[in-house]
Amino acid sequence: MKSPAGLLLSAIELDRASTIPLYRQLYLQIRKQILSGKMQGGVRLPSTRTLSQELALSRITILNAFDQLIAEGFLASRTGAGTYVGNEWERRGTADEEQQRQPPRLSDLSQSMLSLRSRHFRGVSYTDWDPATPTSFLPSHSSYDAFPLAVWRRLMNRHLLKPTKAMLGYGELQGLQALRVAIAEYVFDARGIDCSAEQVVIVSGAQQAFNLLGMLLLNPQDSVWMEDPGHIAARIALQAQGAQVIPLRIDEQGIDLRQGLAECPDARLVFTTPSRQHPLGVTMSYARRQALIDWAAQYQSWIIEDDCDSEFRYSGRLLPALYAMDRMARVIYVGTFSKVLFPSLRLGYVILPQALIEPFCTLRAVMDRSPPTLLQATTADFMREGHFLGHIRRMRALYQARQQALVEQLQRQLGGFFNITPVDAGMHLIAWLPPTLDDDAIARELARHNIHTYALSDYCLEHALPPALLIGFAGTPESQAQERVEALARALSQMGYLQQAT
Repeated sequence: MKSPAGLLLSAIELDRASTIPLYRQLYLQIRKQILSGKMQGGVRLPSTRTLSQELALSRITILNAFDQLIAEGFLASRTGAGTYVGNEWERRGTADEEQQRQPPRLSDLSQSMLSLRSRHFRGVSYTDWDPATPTSFLPSHSSYDAFPLAVWRRLMNRHLLKPTKAMLGYGELQGLQALRVAIAEYVFDARGIDCSAEQVVIVSGAQQAFNLLGMLLLNPQDSVWMEDPGHIAARIALQAQGAQVIPLRIDEQGIDLRQGLAECPDARLVFTTPSRQHPLGVTMSYARRQALIDWAAQYQSWIIEDDCDSEFRYSGRLLPALYAMDRMARVIYVGTFSKVLFPSLRLGYVILPQALIEPFCTLRAVMDRSPPTLLQATTADFMREGHFLGHIRRMRALYQARQQALVEQLQRQLGGFFNITPVDAGMHLIAWLPPTLDDDAIARELARHNIHTYALSDYCLEHALPPALLIGFAGTPESQAQERVEALARALSQMGYLQQAT
């Protein structure tokens, strides 16, 4: 006898030739089964992965159907437990029970009481890594101890000792002019980008740029090409605006344009990390860059270029930015100071085509003002007086040495478990695991041993890759590489994984 979940799978019939979108068909059929009583309250639905396999649908299609059903109360999502048929439909028409129903507590809020876009943020933790934890291989952690604090303090005190009205006021909407000029000069020299200070807008980190650009450029149901695996927070920011994500695989040249042209040639926007693909580290080829720009010009689409870790290249030639190659004004360039200086600075920047400056700034004025003027002024001085380029050179040499020390220890102590090769750029490397293992389970179990890293599968939507962990090396001093890898090996041994690998 089939289970209720099995009955659900066998009862769904999709007409792929219909003009009704597949997510809408799935929504209507599940809704009908619940209203008819065939699917009782409390029944657990198959996972989205199972439904994707059995129905030959993308997980995005299934999530869109689930979003609507949850919003209407037909389904309920329980964190870590799955998706269930709601109970409220069994009680419809029972007036006494409706009158007795108490207002929900905050902890009992169902997804139906929140906006549809809020579902995209479920599962994203707002708690952060504890700085007191001694062993972190998180890719986003840089070498805070190597930052020139004495220089920074001197530059900041220069403005604190004689604060002006401009320093204490709301500040320029686009950001401090001096900082925008310094950024325009820097990207011209470092990335070949010829722009004016007027085209530069200062934001509170790259993530704010992604949120604002999604609001500015996307309508609900617009299609967006995303690298798969790819930038998690950027994807969520765009999905929260109602975008339909088209996951495109990564090959040796970067994002696979042929797949995008075959599946959705008229996508509204593409998000890409061409300098160093996040998280795999592939550099997009020159030919692929030009093809991407040609596509955007032909379809009047936009390209968001996140120039991820471009400052930290240890070998090989740094290709020009997409923005520098674009002659049709379709590329938007996003940069950040979070990794090259320090994260709590919360300073990033967007370089816009001329036509987007006014609408972007209008949106910005409603959503937020520019970051603290004091920090912008200090950063501008740091760049103008030559400290910025000197700091990048020192950090590049430091990170290269730290990577070498960590790779040596990983290969010596865990070479039979991890498959690791050094990287040419960035702040993390990929530690490939034996193919039968679950990288997400390993990462979560390591965290319980106070060893922090990320699973590669977290970054994947549809294009499954062999299991792997992202191992950040920038935050591990050479003198601590052996000790930290020993702690990692000890934890893996206690978890039983090293015995499985031998």
